[in-house]
Amino acid sequence: MASRVVSYMTRDVYTVSPDDTLAHARKLMLTHDISRLPVVEGSKLRGIITITDIADALVRKYPSRPANSIYVREVMARDVVTIEGTKSVKTAASLMLKHNIGGVPVVAPDGTLEGIITRTDLTRYYSEKMKGVNLVKEFMREIYAKARREHSIFYVLKLMEIDATGKVLILDGGKLVGVITKRDIAFLATPVSVHGAPKYVKIKKPLVYKDRIGSTRVYLVPLAEDVMTPNPITVEPEEDLAKAADIMVKEGVGILPVVDGDNVLGVVTKVEVLQAIVSSRRVRRRL
Repeated sequence: MASRVVSYMTRDVYTVSPDDTLAHARKLMLTHDISRLPVVEGSKLRGIITITDIADALVRKYPSRPANSIYVREVMARDVVTIEGTKSVKTAASLMLKHNIGGVPVVAPDGTLEGIITRTDLTRYYSEKMKGVNLVKEFMREIYAKARREHSIFYVLKLMEIDATGKVLILDGGKLVGVITKRDIAFLATPVSVHGAPKYVKIKKPLVYKDRIGSTRVYLVPLAEDVMTPNPITVEPEEDLAKAADIMVKEGVGILPVVDGDNVLGVVTKVEVLQAIVSSRRVRRRL
C-alpha cells in the first residue's frame, strides 16, 4: 500500500499572519531551521512565504528597507498549491516537481490548515523506505551552478535564478571549497559581517566643515567567500541514494556534491530524491 502524506507531513506548523513583518518571519525560519511558513488568518490558509521570497525581498525588491518595515502580505505568494493528507507521497513529490516548490500545505476540504509536507519530509521517506533501490550516480545532476570565491553575491543570485534548486557550489581552481544556498543570503547580516565584525574599508574624503579630511565607512558588496558554507559534505557516485537522503535529513543540508577524489562530478539534491520517488524504480540493487 502506498505511503500517504498524512504519515510524513509535519503537523505542528509554524505560521505567520499577513500583518507580521519580514523580520519576524525570518527569525522564525532561523530559529526553527525551516524554509517556508504558511500565512494564515485564524485557521484558514491565505498564502505562503519562503526563504526565497525573503532573500529576493531584502536583496532586490526592497534593498533600502529594513526587514522590520516590510510586511508578509507584501511578499507572500497567494496562489498556493495544496494537498490533502489522504494523497500518496508520490503525488506530493509530483506536485513539488511540477510547480518547482519545496513544500505543500496540507489542508482539509474546508481550507483549514492541517500540516505541511516538504522536500525534507519526502527525503526522509526515501531514506527509510527505499534503501538499496538506487545509486547516487543514477540521479545525480552533472550540470550545476558554480561560482568562484571572488564572485559577488549578486552574481550568485543570478545563478540561483537559473538553477531550480537555488544552490551554488563555490570552486577555487576547480577545487570544491564551499556552497551557498538562499538560506545563507536571506540570513546575511546587514551590514555585512565576517566573524562577528563589520566588514568595511575606510576611504578619506573632504568633510563639509572647514574642508577637514575625515574618514567614513564604506561597506563592500559581500563576496561568495563571505557567505558560503565551507567544507560541504560530499558523497561518491556509487553510494546508495537512500544513504545520501539520510545524510541530507540528519545534517540539515539540501545539496551534496558528488565527488571522485578532488573531482566534482555533479550534485544530488532533494529534487533528485523526489525524482527518484516519482520514478519508483523499486528493483533492489543491494541491501
